[in-house]
Amino acid sequence: MQIGSAAQWQADKLDVEAYLDRLGVAGPLEPTAETLRRLHRAHALAIPFENLDILLGRGIDIDIEAVQDKLVRRRRGGYCYEHNMLFAVLLERLGFEVTRLYARPVLDAPKPLPRTHLMLSVAVGGETWLADVGFGDEGPLEPVLVRDGTVSEQGGWTYRLSRAEGSDKEWVLWLQRGDGWFPLYWYATEGHHHIDCVVANYFISTHSSSPFTGRVFLERIAEDWRLNLNHRKLTLTRADGSSEVRYIADDEVRTLLDERFDIELTEDEAKVVVAALPAPPAGDA
Repeated sequence: MQIGSAAQWQADKLDVEAYLDRLGVAGPLEPTAETLRRLHRAHALAIPFENLDILLGRGIDIDIEAVQDKLVRRRRGGYCYEHNMLFAVLLERLGFEVTRLYARPVLDAPKPLPRTHLMLSVAVGGETWLADVGFGDEGPLEPVLVRDGTVSEQGGWTYRLSRAEGSDKEWVLWLQRGDGWFPLYWYATEGHHHIDCVVANYFISTHSSSPFTGRVFLERIAEDWRLNLNHRKLTLTRADGSSEVRYIADDEVRTLLDERFDIELTEDEAKVVVAALPAPPAGDA
């Protein structure tokens, strides 16, 4: 259920045609579950996850005009606020009912993480779907039906959604790893205003304890593989569970970002990114 004025999300400023062109999607696009699935897959496959503007000293502006200029016109990537704010207004322009929700990542964290991950609840055809195009390489390729015990197989990755213990308004999204289920995040069904997103985005893009300040972090999703660059560590994970890990050198950063993450930096921008990298591990220099 949407809260507050729809104008706060600035959906009227979205260039729908340019966004759909960026995704490689053409109409007709009636507000159906199939359209939601099609758009979700297209966005997840087309636009990478990245935090480089934080390292470049530009900050993260989540007004729609700024987000579409970056992700659509300049063909860059972004993190959850940029991805899901943009995706939400596209859905609303197409006639979907969208609620912005906050999730608390669980992952392997030794202590509770802040509830600052932006994801979406989409109502269509009498059902509710979890939509999240901004969780990076462990995020879903397609929307997940909000129903206790839902299992969704997506290109070799399998997700499960379940109610949080003892609650009918809280949910946990899981990813299957080997023979077990790994909790990605917990979320409640309370909708949020634009100003809530502005506050949380400021924290996650500036605070020293944020995972997106002080390190290079990029992710890319494909049909049968996921790619993650964390500082110098480049990890390729395939749908069959196999993986490759290596550490990148300074002189390959710009080319790697262009060829593997589809992010083109100027020479000066690449120098700033390289300067943010730690020294290579012993034996990899």
